[in-house]
Amino acid sequence: MTRLLLVWPGSVGESGGNFGCPQLVLLASYVMEKTRCKVDIRDLICERALPGFSIDKLFEGDDGEGYDVIGFSVYSSFDWLFCEELARRARAHSPECVIVAGGYHASACPHEVICEGSPFDVCVVGEGEIPLTRIIESVEGGSPIRHQIMGAESIEALDDLPATNWSLLDRYRGIARSVASQAQVYLSRGCPFDCAFCMERAKRDVRWRAYSVERAVEEVVRLHAWLDLKGWTLFVADALFGMKTSWRRAFLEELARRRLPIEKIWLLIRIDLVDNEDLALLHEANCAPGFGLESGDPAQLAIIRKAGRLDTYLDRMKEIAAWAMQHNMPWGANVIVGHPGETPESMERSATYLRELFQGPTTGFLAVDPFRLYPGSPIDHERPAWEARYGTRFHSPKWWHEGDPAFLAEWVDPSSSLDYLTREKLQHALFSPILAGIESRSAYTGPARDFFVRTIRDQVAFTEQRLPTLDRYFAWSQWTGRGEQARVELAHHEDITALAQRAREALLPRIAHIAKLDEGSPILAAIVEVPRERFAPLDELIASTHDAPIALGDGLNATVSAMHAYALTFALAGVREGARVLDLGSGSGYGTALLAKVVGPTGFVQGVEIDPTLVASSRLALSTYSCNMAIICGSALDAAHWTRDYDTVVVGFAMDEMPHALAAQLAEGCVVVAPIVRADGEQRLMRMVVGATPSIEWLDRVRYVGALQQAPQVRPAAIAKHLPRHLPVLKRG
Repeated sequence: MTRLLLVWPGSVGESGGNFGCPQLVLLASYVMEKTRCKVDIRDLICERALPGFSIDKLFEGDDGEGYDVIGFSVYSSFDWLFCEELARRARAHSPECVIVAGGYHASACPHEVICEGSPFDVCVVGEGEIPLTRIIESVEGGSPIRHQIMGAESIEALDDLPATNWSLLDRYRGIARSVASQAQVYLSRGCPFDCAFCMERAKRDVRWRAYSVERAVEEVVRLHAWLDLKGWTLFVADALFGMKTSWRRAFLEELARRRLPIEKIWLLIRIDLVDNEDLALLHEANCAPGFGLESGDPAQLAIIRKAGRLDTYLDRMKEIAAWAMQHNMPWGANVIVGHPGETPESMERSATYLRELFQGPTTGFLAVDPFRLYPGSPIDHERPAWEARYGTRFHSPKWWHEGDPAFLAEWVDPSSSLDYLTREKLQHALFSPILAGIESRSAYTGPARDFFVRTIRDQVAFTEQRLPTLDRYFAWSQWTGRGEQARVELAHHEDITALAQRAREALLPRIAHIAKLDEGSPILAAIVEVPRERFAPLDELIASTHDAPIALGDGLNATVSAMHAYALTFALAGVREGARVLDLGSGSGYGTALLAKVVGPTGFVQGVEIDPTLVASSRLALSTYSCNMAIICGSALDAAHWTRDYDTVVVGFAMDEMPHALAAQLAEGCVVVAPIVRADGEQRLMRMVVGATPSIEWLDRVRYVGALQQAPQVRPAAIAKHLPRHLPVLKRG
């Protein structure tokens, strides 16, 4: 008997976070009816919740006999690298098995799936039932299909499909509620519309085909009978629900008669398909619609290729919102910000419309997503035309080959008047206040209110997570040779300054405790005020908000020390307003900037750094500060720097011993704080007060980089322009 394994990788996107992977259950049900094949389905989201899970054992099967055919659902382009890595492991485990890729991404990029060096034998374009059956039959016949792109071959009448065999997921039924609160089901296939951003046409056959009304209702009933959907929400994952009016209304009427104890059924439908009669039927059937609004600007809707009567499209959305209020029915709308062709003006118009849509009591919620470039979409096929017409720039048009897809899919300059960074800032400024106000105006009081409110809050929380996205922007800017421009952008990005400052403020209690500082200490105030991110490498934006050291480049003997280390050193040195401070080993200039803030305009800070590259970067970072500081390029152990001009000396590197001959040149009473390597190899902070008989205290254990005796002659290799194709995150299990 031929053995088939179907793998669901745990997709992100609209199907992520739902239970059931019905795509694979439908495939398996069909193949089992047409062949003598034994089928296992493995949903890796659920598998990880089971005890003893290991990807290395995935391809052995529970009985250890392995598989003849292994199929991967590359549902989303975000899954590609992970599925490719899994396929390589499957090939290593079972060299003779036939390895198949299907799904949206495989359909969009078949020649990338089947190419030299690929672990895949077959790429299935479009629907998988008929091609996968042929693959099984070829294995059973002794001549396995290999090195082929198959499809598209569609199921003409969905009622010809066997009943969905949910028992194939019995191994997960006991943990289903611990991994998800929403199940999913399919009732139709295809969407004939041509929205510019959508991958649906990658599957080739876009005709809308549905089960008969009776069969569609029975599919929902069958899932309920297997899983017990009481207390669950159910997502009808069709690309387009109920395109035909007669089918839609008959289905909703029959579903309402069944009175299934599902908390709420969510589905995706077009604004221009429904009227108040449909809304009433949806309400009676315990359904809630989601609408791809896409934009609140009519001109941008035309660019996106929203079909229908665009002159009344946005008015109809307002009518739907009013009807939904009458029925106490929740609904959702999604908009895409930064679609190619977007401008600051179109974003303003879209936000104005959405403020009006959600200005009063509402039963709706809003999702705001940045534009993502999907392979197989009309935009992907027509990139040169979008670039020529709107000035769009796709920074990583083949982003699914890289190890950072979540950012790279969005790294697009929408138009000549709207670059990525401006889009991100405007998206937050214009749309986040709208999202934040929806919960207080929520008028929905039905049984799924808790789910609805969580959805609103999740969207608000998502929009507030800006630093991770900005971190990736500046990192990739550096890795792709845009570092100089990005430095300027960082220095003038007021939102980043504010976000990073709030992150540092949250650390103050810990820093104050370590450094034994009072709440109102000028040192703590300086740590909040000085933008540490400007003194760290561009690819360390988030790291700059953590109280931990940051290496200044690959192989450099220099760091930006942890914030508490500066606070402790400055507190021990007694740095105060009006002091004159010698900062030895000033590195990127962060400590110098802190000192300058503490000593104020009546004080002065002299930084000394041996590395000329760091001197140049620190001078640039410090260029916006007042003139109470300077940076010299030279050795910190040069006697010329140790003069009576200073009343405080702080050292930013570990010394084998205190250079007493140099210290003797300092003024009496001058305080020196330096990390010293003790005989046992342990580093400790030493505080010395200069005098005829110096006063020395040994303090906290520390860890600093060692002293450089001469300036570096050869710079280390530049950071690679691209991340490696397979990052550690892909080595899960």
